[in-house]
Amino acid sequence: MIRRRLAFFLCCTIVVLSFSSPALAGSPYAGLTVGLAYLNDSSLKGSKSGDLSYDDGEAYSYAHGLDFGCVRIEGEIGYQKNDFDTFNPGGVVGNGDLSILSLLANGYYYCEIGDSSVVPILSAGIGAANVEYEDKSVDFSEDDIVLAYQVGAGMGFRVSETVTINAMYRYFSTDNANFEEAGDEVELDISSHNVMFGLKVNF
Repeated sequence: MIRRRLAFFLCCTIVVLSFSSPALAGSPYAGLTVGLAYLNDSSLKGSKSGDLSYDDGEAYSYAHGLDFGCVRIEGEIGYQKNDFDTFNPGGVVGNGDLSILSLLANGYYYCEIGDSSVVPILSAGIGAANVEYEDKSVDFSEDDIVLAYQVGAGMGFRVSETVTINAMYRYFSTDNANFEEAGDEVELDISSHNVMFGLKVNF
């Protein structure tokens, strides 16, 4: 619980700083990304145990931040959703989905190499996520707020002085989420490999 509160406080601080550009030396920017979310199989623990696999899903995020040259900080709102594939043991076809709404504070390191328009990027972020577990076969839906983090790497392609196109790989993960489904205590681990493409515009 303490870690969740610290992460949420950090996110709120970064978001406030991101919208307070007149008081800081950074250049404000906004970014939008879309991509594919490859959610790893979840190990279910508790009174309902097994392994839950997922179909490939979609991911989106919007960020607002400050650019300081080789370093930038931002507040990011992200969303991803993956439908259930199968539940084991038994190979039962799933009917439901897992959706994640996240609020993260991200930091980036990126510097131009000579006169090249290609810029390598490294990133890391921490925050909180609302994980919603929906099992349509039993008309069940519940959510849990957990600590979340991500790390990433990719390339940026400068189109102009203010516009950059990005291609990123991100590893996203959270603390275990807990639910109670039809009297069963369910705990599942969450991690995802996301391939994202985005546009960043400096103001």
